[in-house]
Amino acid sequence: MTNPLPEQSNVSTADSPEMNSGIEWIKGREWLILLVGIAFQFIVLVAMIQMPLQTLRTGDKILFRVVPVDPRDLLRGDYVVLNYEFSRIPPYGIPGVDPNDQQGKTVFVTLEPEEDGKHWRASQFSALEPSVGKFIRGQISERNLIEFGIEAYFVQEGEGPKYEKAARMQNLSAEVALDENGSAVLRQLVIE
Repeated sequence: MTNPLPEQSNVSTADSPEMNSGIEWIKGREWLILLVGIAFQFIVLVAMIQMPLQTLRTGDKILFRVVPVDPRDLLRGDYVVLNYEFSRIPPYGIPGVDPNDQQGKTVFVTLEPEEDGKHWRASQFSALEPSVGKFIRGQISERNLIEFGIEAYFVQEGEGPKYEKAARMQNLSAEVALDENGSAVLRQLVIE
């Protein structure tokens, strides 16, 4: 003998009073829902723009020495790829970062002023955010380099070689705005 299937209700969920009242509530507020959706998207876009601008406005302006390469982007023109001495993971590794699982990890580089009083260099690498002093926050890339979001600078067409030459002569610096959280925004390149 087989078990009979339980009886199913003849009332569909679309005919339930709760569903009908929900649909009516939405229908009465379609324009409000549309406006809230548009406002939310606008707020997200403004926040994405505001964060780097806030760093540019309020961040400390510091100089790093760079070594550029001059590639070209077909859509955006000439740009200079910038490398910093602290973009490479030190040979002894980074305390708190497993060398076998480091891709995508956040890294903090504590900075100290150089002897010239203008430029800054790395003094310590760590997986933990420093409690005092200036530091820059980066992330380890798949190429085992630390990226800080300040590795490319777009220039006018044909200007790249000028920056390459300045870098070879060790006369090129990057002026960076650095906020208290270690976020960096590249302001400009400075040929000295």
